Amino acid sequence: MNAVAILLYRNIVASIDKVFLVWQVVFPIVYIFIAGYSYSALIGDQGVPMGDTTVPYPAYLAAGMIGFNMMNSSTIAGSIIWNDKRNGMFQQILVMPFARMEYIASTIITIMLMGLASAGLILVAGSPTLVGSAQPTLVGSLYVLYALITGAIFFGSIAIIISTRLKSSEGFNVIVNSVFLFFSFVSTAFYPAQGVPGALSAAFYINPLTYIVDITRAGIFNNIDLFTNIEVGIIAAATAAVFFLATLSMMKMKI
Repeated sequence: MNAVAILLYRNIVASIDKVFLVWQVVFPIVYIFIAGYSYSALIGDQGVPMGDTTVPYPAYLAAGMIGFNMMNSSTIAGSIIWNDKRNGMFQQILVMPFARMEYIASTIITIMLMGLASAGLILVAGSPTLVGSAQPTLVGSLYVLYALITGAIFFGSIAIIISTRLKSSEGFNVIVNSVFLFFSFVSTAFYPAQGVPGALSAAFYINPLTYIVDITRAGIFNNIDLFTNIEVGIIAAATAAVFFLATLSMMKMKI
């Protein structure tokens, strides 16, 4: 545990770009208050349906941006590994008293902490849009926490797999941005699946971000039902599978 803590401290202090962190907070806030209220003028007063109720679009978007921002924060995992490979730091770490599993654990914990921190900031910043719509409960808060931790592990594992397979920074950036662009917009982060064409709606539920965002919204708006629990099981299985592949990729990565 001491080794993991040391590597975790290294990741937070030395490996995370501070400008990136500022952008991670500023962009979602701008999007919530500009796009949220602009698009709500098109939607009108009926809001967005969620189960037996409706919520205003700015509140719907603010809850979605929590999961979206967590996903973006998870790219840090791939960046840490890529930079360590390029600069020779990975080799240096392994010749010190650190094991690969300790390196993997510290990276996953880093993205979990970053994802939770960025999500918390977005939740606080977007709270004006949630007033009157959010119905916080202890159980709902646990669902939100579960969604964010699971999502951080899932998307962090995706970034790890990509970073271990590619040999150029350009390729890494292109693939990560392309994959995460699909995750972002073919999901319920910005709009509901109801009413979209059938093939696109089906694609929404191939996307893990949809499950993360749906569970987060269910917890925030106290709209937990059987389908929410099914989504909890699906994302747990998907996360376990991707984390296993990421660990395998890290264990096989050549020094």
